[in-house]
Amino acid sequence: MMKLIQRARNLAILISIFLVSAALQADTLRLNVGIWPGELDPEMEGRLRLDDLVDTTPRYDLAWANKDTTTIYPLGLQYFKPIGKGKLVISGNYIRYAPEYNYTGITSTASISLVTLEDFATTDWELEAGYEIPLLGNKLFLTPRLGFRWHTQEFNYNELTLGSTVAISLDSPFSGNARGSYAALETRIYVLPQVALVFDFMTTSIFPNFGGSMEFEQTVLETPSTLKYDRATASYEVEFSRYSVGVQYDVDPKVHLQLGVREETQKTSYPGYYNLAIRTSGINNTVNEIISDIVFWDYTKQTQTKGFAFFSFGYDIDI
Repeated sequence: MMKLIQRARNLAILISIFLVSAALQADTLRLNVGIWPGELDPEMEGRLRLDDLVDTTPRYDLAWANKDTTTIYPLGLQYFKPIGKGKLVISGNYIRYAPEYNYTGITSTASISLVTLEDFATTDWELEAGYEIPLLGNKLFLTPRLGFRWHTQEFNYNELTLGSTVAISLDSPFSGNARGSYAALETRIYVLPQVALVFDFMTTSIFPNFGGSMEFEQTVLETPSTLKYDRATASYEVEFSRYSVGVQYDVDPKVHLQLGVREETQKTSYPGYYNLAIRTSGINNTVNEIISDIVFWDYTKQTQTKGFAFFSFGYDIDI
C-alpha cells in the first residue's frame, strides 16, 4: 500500500511538473491594435504638376491639401511559440491610408481647376516570421524578421475647370499593386521591470523586384470641342523603409502599451510606362504628351513619407 501511495505521489509530482512546464511553454496569441496619425505625403504630386505644365492647356497646380490621415496600425495578430531559448514569432498586419486629397490649378487661360482624388487609398497587407532572442538575463530581446507585403494604391481622378476654359473629367480610375519581401529587426530592452525601450526598423532595399503593375485611365472633356484621353500601363515598383522608436509599458504579463514615433518612407517608380494618349487638339499635342509622360513617370522616382507618432495596445491570449 505504501509503495502504491508513493507511486501515486510520484505520478502526481510528474504530472504537476509537466503541467507547469506546459504552462511556461504555452503558445501565445497577441491581439494588436494601434493609432498612427500623421501625413501621407503624396508621391504623385510632383508628377501630375509637371505633366499639367506641358499639357495642351498649361496649368500650374498649387500644393495638395488634406494630406492628414489617421491610420489604424498595427491592426493584426502575433503568434508566439517557444522554441529553444527563444520564441518563433509569426505576425500579420493590415494597414490603410485614406487621405482626401484635393488641389487647385491655375491655367494659362486664367481658368481655375478644382481637382479631387476621390476614394484615394493605399492598403498594405503584411505577413512576417521571426525569432525572438532573449539576452542579458531576459532584459534585452532581439527579433530579426523576414516579411512579405502586398501593397495597393487606387483613386478616381475628378476635375472641374471653370473660366475662359471649361473642362470636366469623366470616370478616370487609377489602380496599382506591388508585392515583395522585406527584412526587419526589433530591439526591446527593459530599463525597469515593466518598462522597455523599443526600436524597430524594416527595409526592402536588400530584396530586388518589389513590384507589380499599374493602370491609369483618364478622360477629360474641354471646350472648345477638345478631348483628352489617356490609357497608361506600366510596371509599379516600390521601395519601403520604416523606423519606430518608442516606450513599452507592460501593465501586466498580458497587457502591453506602446507609445512613440514611427515614419515610413516609400520610393515609387513606373518602369516601362506606356500611354495611349489621344488629343483632338492636334498630333503635336499627342506626341508631346507621350514624350512628357515617359520623362515624368518612367524615368523619375518619387518619394513619399507616412505618419509620425503612434500608440498601440497588445493583449495576450494563452492557447
